[in-house]
Amino acid sequence: MLYFAMIDGERRGPFELSQLAEAGVRPGTYVWCKGMSDWEKAEDVADICRHFRQRIFDMMHPSQARPSSSASSEQHYAAPAEDPYAEVPLRYREMVRRSGEAPAGFRSDEPDTSVPPTPTLFISIFLLFFCFPVTGLVAVYYSYKSRQFWMEATRSESKQGKPLYSDSEREECRRQAHDYDRQAKMWIGITFFLGLILYALVSHKYL
Repeated sequence: MLYFAMIDGERRGPFELSQLAEAGVRPGTYVWCKGMSDWEKAEDVADICRHFRQRIFDMMHPSQARPSSSASSEQHYAAPAEDPYAEVPLRYREMVRRSGEAPAGFRSDEPDTSVPPTPTLFISIFLLFFCFPVTGLVAVYYSYKSRQFWMEATRSESKQGKPLYSDSEREECRRQAHDYDRQAKMWIGITFFLGLILYALVSHKYL
């Protein structure tokens, strides 16, 4: 996957994932790649976040990094043992490691992209009109983007009969759909509870 980035007000790229940090891409840098409908911050792109988390982990644990090999070298290195805590979110990993708790109870936050995200557009629109319009509008936006990316991932051919996306690009569309779905659910919850608070205040005032 090749990414373009807005750095110092200029569009630069394309860059491979491994080149983004050296190119000056930071969490707040806007990036774009094929399959994305608009420019987004790097911190909101799932693949970039995963790459940066792994990069930070490798820097913090250099002893676990696989040594580079060269054709002229005769040394053979054993592959490092798989980290049993790899499925624990990075922010909690060191804490769990020090606690000695088995990581089996921790679940990865990676979505199952083999199934479509939950359809939330209807309920978002309902909450927009009957609960709290401001946050409801945000929920509608994320619900629509989730639906849009999933439909894009399921499209197989263009109008000219040519394949639209490669398998990796299609997988990225599915990931984006689930990321937007997660955001939509969060804003649906916020809108619902703000609506309850609003109705409670109105009822208290007039009843």
